[in-house]
Amino acid sequence: MWSLQCWPVSVQLGGHQFEVPAQPAAWWLSMLMDPNSDLLDLFPGCLDDAGQDVVNNLLFEGVVPLEDLHKTVLDIVGTNAARDWWVVFRLVEVARISWHTIGAEMLSRGVDPGRLSLAAWLDVLTVTLMKNIDPKDATMFAMKLEAPPPEAVAEVKEPEISASQFMSMA
Repeated sequence: MWSLQCWPVSVQLGGHQFEVPAQPAAWWLSMLMDPNSDLLDLFPGCLDDAGQDVVNNLLFEGVVPLEDLHKTVLDIVGTNAARDWWVVFRLVEVARISWHTIGAEMLSRGVDPGRLSLAAWLDVLTVTLMKNIDPKDATMFAMKLEAPPPEAVAEVKEPEISASQFMSMA
């Protein structure tokens, strides 16, 4: 559903509810593609001044550790992108370093990051990359893209399968 349109995201942090406003891919990419940007530009940066003050006070008072805020930002990115956060960062980096070809191709086909959700833009980027990659390299590319970094291994849920489902595969 995240590919269908831009959606707001509700965030619970330090006993407070926040809403990250719905933003198109261009907004997300302006920060995700900038090597000098800070994830805190995304959140609490997307909030109004009062919301930013609440988050800053939660940090200052020690109610919310900086690590929890960082995890919240990664969750927001992953939710908006409809994929794991590490996949988002890897896809965005591939787009950034090969913008002269991949970005140009997407733009020439009318892919408008100002109108699409981040998830939809990344869907198109993924298809574009897979169509332009040597087929013998596609599986390895996909595996590297999806592999969780060491700090995220605990976040990955093992697929659940019942005994009968397992036995039916034999």
